[in-house]
Amino acid sequence: MSETADLRQELESARDRFEHYRISVSTAFEDRPAGELARALEAVLPDLAFHEGQAYAATVALERLDAGADPAAVAQALDLELIEQQAARRGTDFLAGVARILARARRDGAV
Repeated sequence: MSETADLRQELESARDRFEHYRISVSTAFEDRPAGELARALEAVLPDLAFHEGQAYAATVALERLDAGADPAAVAQALDLELIEQQAARRGTDFLAGVARILARARRDGAV
């Protein structure tokens, strides 16, 4: 499998992981009494934000790949996206998710 195909597969997996995690969290919250909901939400928010950051960055990267960009160009686009998300004052868990996808794109793009 080519580097681009490997990257694409990992990006799609990141989006799928977020969606599965989001669904499992939603389902778990439905079964909680109101008093436990706040504690449960506090416990899962960091992970949920991390997975959301990965899914967001994966979507950006896949859009670039679909437009014909190579992995190095994808990494450059994600560099800019990470800066924009930091400027928007996104949470550290979300930014960590974006950074993880950026690291993978850099590795494939040898940037």
